[in-house]
Amino acid sequence: MSRFTLSILLTLFMYLFSYAEKGTYKAYVYFIPVGEIYFDIQKDKAIVKGETYKSLRWIYNYTFRFEANKNGYFLYEKENEKEKVYKNEQIEKKKPWLPLIVKFILEGKKPDSEKDKNFPYRIEEKENSVIIYPLKSKKVKKITVKLSKKDRLPDYIQIDGKIDIKLERIR
Repeated sequence: MSRFTLSILLTLFMYLFSYAEKGTYKAYVYFIPVGEIYFDIQKDKAIVKGETYKSLRWIYNYTFRFEANKNGYFLYEKENEKEKVYKNEQIEKKKPWLPLIVKFILEGKKPDSEKDKNFPYRIEEKENSVIIYPLKSKKVKKITVKLSKKDRLPDYIQIDGKIDIKLERIR
């Protein structure tokens, strides 16, 4: 009886954790490491959190939490002492790379620009990379996502725009 119970618990444990993927990325502005970003991807929900390193907060203090689920997007930002909350279309204008990358990761395939009429973008596929061009963004020109062979989370994300940001997976 105890072996049977143990096997059921192990199966349940594996099932629960098979749908969740987590990744930690080191964030660079140009070539300077400035903080870390954490992705927690579940079956139909994603949470992305990030913050600047404590050693740099006297210069610039930035923290954010982004959530995507069936009901839409939510973004909380704290920049120095200012706090802001954004939803759906506001996020697509302010941080267009976040919903596009998370949508790409959640769906496991390139986003369909035909479905997203409110937020147009163009996509190119090259070998093990996907390049996303947000067409209405003033700050972001191009997002390059280097795909992982192991899981849904990419190995590398490059955001080219007013400020170039690079996310390199470390865990």
